[in-house]
Amino acid sequence: MPRCPGQDQRYWKPGDIFEWPCPCCGEKIEFWKDEPFLTCPSCKQQVSNPRIDLGCAAWCKHAKECLGEG
Repeated sequence: MPRCPGQDQRYWKPGDIFEWPCPCCGEKIEFWKDEPFLTCPSCKQQVSNPRIDLGCAAWCKHAKECLGEG
């Protein structure tokens, strides 16, 4: 199966990896655009990726293989 262009890092832009402050303690967390959530290394709070966009799952025929069955 060919790699999904949205998850293939060869097609990523510099802004697809970014830092975001933890809403609980303010510690900076480094997100990659395809990570739905991370655990803050400082306070251990689970933080959702504010920029995640999985809109492709609505139309992509490989969504189940890529994202799992749910």
